Amino acid sequence: MNNHLHQFSAIVLTIAGLGFSVAAAAQSDGTSSGMSSTNWSPAVGQRYIGLNGGSTDLRLGDNATTYDFYAGGMWNKNFGLEVGASDFGNIRRPGNSVDAYGFSLKAVGVAPLTESFSAFAKLGTMYTRTKVTSGSSVSNDNGWGMTYGVGVNYDFTRQFAAVLEWDQTNLNLAGSSDHINTTSVGLKYRF
Repeated sequence: MNNHLHQFSAIVLTIAGLGFSVAAAAQSDGTSSGMSSTNWSPAVGQRYIGLNGGSTDLRLGDNATTYDFYAGGMWNKNFGLEVGASDFGNIRRPGNSVDAYGFSLKAVGVAPLTESFSAFAKLGTMYTRTKVTSGSSVSNDNGWGMTYGVGVNYDFTRQFAAVLEWDQTNLNLAGSSDHINTTSVGLKYRF
């Protein structure tokens, strides 16, 4: 098993453990249902922060570990705005390796599916910085690119949710452009 798979497994287990402990704590204090008999949905003006960990996929490259930190707010129960920072890790490719990170601004759309599940889509822009190392040669690049993604939330309580997300981001690599895909899981805290 490669090192990245070990890291990804550790992230998934940690996030799952945190989620289950939050759910257990909520049940013990009587707020577990966190959801009432009426459908729960994000409130207007509600803010949130989140942390995701997962795996990157860059064409012709090995997977690497990615981390995303984000914060956002809802304009109404279906639409909001989010800012974030992403570290795509070090991706090894034949003949070179790529380090990439970026900062994003995204519009978010949310669609409730059940009392506890909701789907979301994100569309926005990301400013990325990349470094391509090929032997002793190093090329740096940066620029704006489109980013978009889809995912689902599972609400443990009104404040905590587990997140499963897939994203694609366009980035500049030493004078050319490419896209990077990420699949991640995480926790979101609403306040």
